[in-house]
Amino acid sequence: MKLEWMGAYRDIVGDFYRSANGYSQICKTELFGDKIRFSPYEVQIMEHILEYAEQHKNMKWYAERLGLSQATLSKYVRKLVDKGLLEKYHREGNRKDIILMVSPLGLEEYERYSQQMKAAIFDELFHLLDSISPEELEIVKKVFAIYGRWHRESLKSPKDRPVSLIKVEGR
Repeated sequence: MKLEWMGAYRDIVGDFYRSANGYSQICKTELFGDKIRFSPYEVQIMEHILEYAEQHKNMKWYAERLGLSQATLSKYVRKLVDKGLLEKYHREGNRKDIILMVSPLGLEEYERYSQQMKAAIFDELFHLLDSISPEELEIVKKVFAIYGRWHRESLKSPKDRPVSLIKVEGR
């Protein structure tokens, strides 16, 4: 099958796929940390908790924001708590509403990680992004938002699809 329908954007689409495939290969691997090792998934979770700490967002909100299932987020939160990088709290009067906070150790590890990653990757990326106008930067953001939305929507099951039941037990 020919790929002419992508036109001048074939290389960009290929780069998106390579990036996503590369990330999927390492997202669960504990690559970072000096005292405690943690994965890229765990970094993203800590970053979001740090960013919204004062707003006391709950776990459901973080799962939606990160594009993770609640079960996946819970699994990684449990790992981060067990490692001493996160702390869990209840909102007063609501024991079901779990509020996450990065622990002092988690903050220490994250600060080291962010300095290392800024020097290794993000300084170059930010320098490149500094060369474009604010309007062009908005276009870049929209491109990533569309690409991210496509992946999230692909995970949803089709609505109004008839359900077929298969009996596994009973008379």
